[in-house]
Amino acid sequence: MRDNRVLLQDISGVTTTSFEVKEEDEQGIRELRGNSRVVGSIEHVLTRVEMPSLDETPVGNPDDLSSIGIIKSGQKGRRSNLVVLRAGNSSLHREWPRYLADDDRNWDLCISWYGADLPSSVKECEYFFHQRRDMKFTAIANLFFNQPALLEYENFWFPDDDLETSWKDINRLFNIFRRSRLDLAQPSLSSNSNSYVNHQVTAQNPEYFLRYCDFVELMCPMLSQELLQICLPAFRGTKQAFCLDHVWGGLQGRVPGRIAIIDDVVVTHTRPMGVSYSGEQAMDEGNRLAALYGIEGSFAVGSVAKIGGSQR
Repeated sequence: MRDNRVLLQDISGVTTTSFEVKEEDEQGIRELRGNSRVVGSIEHVLTRVEMPSLDETPVGNPDDLSSIGIIKSGQKGRRSNLVVLRAGNSSLHREWPRYLADDDRNWDLCISWYGADLPSSVKECEYFFHQRRDMKFTAIANLFFNQPALLEYENFWFPDDDLETSWKDINRLFNIFRRSRLDLAQPSLSSNSNSYVNHQVTAQNPEYFLRYCDFVELMCPMLSQELLQICLPAFRGTKQAFCLDHVWGGLQGRVPGRIAIIDDVVVTHTRPMGVSYSGEQAMDEGNRLAALYGIEGSFAVGSVAKIGGSQR
């Protein structure tokens, strides 16, 4: 954006089209138009569209979205990043070792609780919400639609509650994500006998610091603020969330060097995949989501594009 214009530039930074705002409404810019500087007779038009969703119900109808204390008393402002953990009674987050002082933590913790009974204490988090009936990504969508101030964080991590990690490793994950200018990423998974790896491409490769690719799985994705806002409509209405991890890379544009598996940070997945999921329902939902976003072909991850990386 420059002088209230949106500039489309090539890799050399040369402007090929300069867009002007032509129409606005109460939601913001509705349409931009600009003539090509390469072929002057061509006019480009950018029109705002509503992202499709499997959920046709109006936004703003949360499940049991009740909060118990927002921003812990005594905290000096919000940190840069937010971890949103969909947690239940067996969540491992209380066992995460710290290995750093609380003042050095670069992330706040938001717990979206799915257990029927509330925990006895929520002291370990900055935010706590009770969303008993929603599945993971529908709960996340409802959370942000009803608490839009949470979108003011710079970057977001959405781990499952059966992962072993540490506060220090989460710090490191966010720092690598920011310094590498990523939009979408995940930590690598441990390949030890106590860890369940769903997709081999996500297993740690010790030769790399990080690997660029075009796939990040549902278990523990990290998203930039910009990409999260684009993806939230796709989260709505998902139950099994099958195929969602094939959607968000496409919404990001699969820009080389902006999607990665971070091998320098390793987490352990302690439960096998699919224990509480219906394969038939997941496949049906995946097919509908794929049709909604125009995804063709197999959902198999064997064809994931590996686009280089940073070796140690």
